[in-house]
Amino acid sequence: MRKLGLLTVLFMLLAGCKTTPQTTAPATQAALPQTQTAAGMQQETISSPKQETPSQTQPQPSAEETAPQPKQETLPADANIQKNPAAAQTQENPPEPKVLPKDTPVFEDEDLIDTKGRLLNPYAYLTPDASARTGAPWDGEQLKYGIYYTFIKAGTAYIRNRGVVDIDGRLAYLIQTTAFSATVIDAFFKVRDINQSWIDTQTFYSLGYGQSVREGSYKRDEWVNFAPQENRYYGQIQKKDPAPREINGELTAPVADFLSALYFVRAQKLEVGKDIVFDIVNREKQYPLIVKVLRKEKIKTPAGKFNCIVVEPQLRGEGIFVSKGKSLAVWLTDDEYRMPVKMKTEVFIGSVSATLLEYKRL
Repeated sequence: MRKLGLLTVLFMLLAGCKTTPQTTAPATQAALPQTQTAAGMQQETISSPKQETPSQTQPQPSAEETAPQPKQETLPADANIQKNPAAAQTQENPPEPKVLPKDTPVFEDEDLIDTKGRLLNPYAYLTPDASARTGAPWDGEQLKYGIYYTFIKAGTAYIRNRGVVDIDGRLAYLIQTTAFSATVIDAFFKVRDINQSWIDTQTFYSLGYGQSVREGSYKRDEWVNFAPQENRYYGQIQKKDPAPREINGELTAPVADFLSALYFVRAQKLEVGKDIVFDIVNREKQYPLIVKVLRKEKIKTPAGKFNCIVVEPQLRGEGIFVSKGKSLAVWLTDDEYRMPVKMKTEVFIGSVSATLLEYKRL
């Protein structure tokens, strides 16, 4: 049943991975839900010294007391700060707790996912420029999907281009997905999944990703950043253990992750009969992913009728929805946007699909 919540991972289809997206801001000023951790401050109460009533007979000062005393230096209140610049910096600019960029819903009935207690990619704390436009097919794109198990609606998912962030001098799109189980399913199997990917605006390869899965009692957080210039990747994964496990490995070429793979395909010229091949990292393994361009087809969705190109990624082994021998089909609009309007895969019994309900370009 847990697989039902990850239906949105169909977006990660190209990797056959196991996770689902999160609801956050669009390519317009959207961002992750704000989670703020403020350190508690203790106020110290200073009581006034008790005043004593002077006696009527004042003692006479001794000769020693009346002798001239050496002049004492009077230091200003911030003298210690002036003598210790480091202390001044600490007092004037104490380190601020990490706070996620503020998020706002894009669609009328859209909910946001609370990220409190989740292990996030450090890149998640970078504020995206929602107004940035680079000419990519997904500029300002916000997508809303219905997730169906055969003919039963199991949930809702969102894919959002939240804007562009600067990662060590390299500009990257922040693509974010979120998945919610339907109200009737929440009662016995609540799903609130988040996925993020940072995609290089020039090469369309991934600079990093983050997954945060909450499905029933199951919890899993994972993030990985790619450093192709150093021929390595690194990150963390956390399940039940209190401390996360370190992830690291060698890169032999630039790669995509489970989510950015969809966008890498969208950026390519698609011709029926011609395969697209590129490397991907999935479950700590790097391998070439082959995407077949099958046919052209016209389909109807709640968001409208679309002329599409159907592609099929050749997933290795078993994915979260894809068993051995099963296929995964993706319908991309046959225009300059290459917008994913439908994704479908066969499962052990029946099929799981994601169908476009609504879309916006901000």
